[in-house]
Amino acid sequence: MATKTFVLGAGFSVGAGFPLVRNLRAEVLRFMETTTDPLLRRLIDPRLPEFPTGQVRGVIHAVDPEARMGFEELLFALRPTRSRDPVSATAFALRSACAKLLWQKQEALETLPVSYRNFASWLNESHFPGPRNAVISLNWDLLAERALDDNGVPWGYSGLQPVPVIKPHGSINWSQHRQPACSSWQPISPGSPYCYIPTDPNDPASIGPFSDPFPDGVNEDLRYMVFPGDPEDEDAVLQIWAETEQVIRARDVVVFIGYSLPLYDARARECFRRSTSGKTVEVFNRSVEMLENYRNFLSLASVVTTEPISFENCPYAQNLCK
Repeated sequence: MATKTFVLGAGFSVGAGFPLVRNLRAEVLRFMETTTDPLLRRLIDPRLPEFPTGQVRGVIHAVDPEARMGFEELLFALRPTRSRDPVSATAFALRSACAKLLWQKQEALETLPVSYRNFASWLNESHFPGPRNAVISLNWDLLAERALDDNGVPWGYSGLQPVPVIKPHGSINWSQHRQPACSSWQPISPGSPYCYIPTDPNDPASIGPFSDPFPDGVNEDLRYMVFPGDPEDEDAVLQIWAETEQVIRARDVVVFIGYSLPLYDARARECFRRSTSGKTVEVFNRSVEMLENYRNFLSLASVVTTEPISFENCPYAQNLCK
């Protein structure tokens, strides 16, 4: 049986209530309008004379007066500033609000839609003595992990795990904690400074990976979520991308679900161009234009999908796993 690597984009998660990339900016700003978080409220409220409409709105209008940028493009425009000025503060507030919004949606998931449970069944397939199927998620949410966990699939954030879940853009439950004394935090892979809090089987009260490790905003700046355009030249980040390529190369088929190959994410595009060479590639996307983009970008004679299709209607959301 052919082994598969599933590459997940925002179109994978939208069926569970998470925003598409094109809607993320509006949803984050709407969240900031209604949040009671004191830090976010100070930034968005009209308190400073130079920002009569509020600091966040004022800075965003200055860099994007026609409101054409998506959320990630907006953060890219704010990226060059490093000092503690209004631009940096706004970028921090947007990142924080994005994480809090996604946690709000994550924690509202009581029962996953059946499409995600069906997807998890494909990851439960074993291919001994070779590798099992794997996930590369470009999403910050924990939907794939939750689906696997609910279905008893043994997953982990390292290529060494039975079912790898590799997240090159980070995750809402990851931190840049580098303190070895913090015993509750576990590296995502050997030698990595990026950590998460796993479920402790001996401690029923442990929060595990599906609870926000920073619910009160303490150490909020240690969240590890990579936005396109962030500096990505450190060894630990390169390690995640190297694992991404290794996982893809070790399997026969690459299945892209709901990922849009954004032009501003050059590192991801080049990684997928290299690692899919010679592979069977399947693409499930709602857009005819996007299917053609895949054919052209990956130099494929054809993409193994016949028409635009959502995740919910693709075979991997059905109970078809054999």
